[in-house]
Amino acid sequence: METAILIAIVGTLNIVCFFIGAKVGQTVSKGERIETPELNPVKAIKKHQERKAAEKEYEMEQSRIDTIMRNIETYDGTSKGQEDVPRG
Repeated sequence: METAILIAIVGTLNIVCFFIGAKVGQTVSKGERIETPELNPVKAIKKHQERKAAEKEYEMEQSRIDTIMRNIETYDGTSKGQEDVPRG
């Protein structure tokens, strides 16, 4: 039983490696450059933090716009039903 599982895993890995090699071969034959991913953890963490900060800023701005739109929808000439617009 273990032998059959091992054979299946090795066969699957062979097929995956074949497709990866075919993709790389086609890229090289087209004259395109192959780039390896950058594996610098410090840069990856900084990039992740910048992306999170940008997402948070976007969410705050979206919340502000949503509040303004709700205020416009509920406006009846008085301050009844109006919400305070969050400031960032």
